[in-house]
Amino acid sequence: MQKDEIKHTNLSVKEQNSLTLNGVCNVVGFDESYVTLAINGGRVIIEGEGLKIESLTKQGGEINITGKITGVFYSEKKQLKSPFGKLFG
Repeated sequence: MQKDEIKHTNLSVKEQNSLTLNGVCNVVGFDESYVTLAINGGRVIIEGEGLKIESLTKQGGEINITGKITGVFYSEKKQLKSPFGKLFG
């Protein structure tokens, strides 16, 4: 799936034990305590204990994560400035 194809995301958390998110472009990193996902315009970080990626559909950009979910955080994509932008901006 190309990043330009994904325009929105939907997040669903059930009883702090199951999370479904669509609009995922890429899995950036994961282990039992966190999952970092690239979405259009930024990233989503899921924190918890015993986290497992149960399913990931590349075609639809949907992921299902189970485990004890303790936090979900969004971060925006930061624009990198050119060397001239750093000097003058």
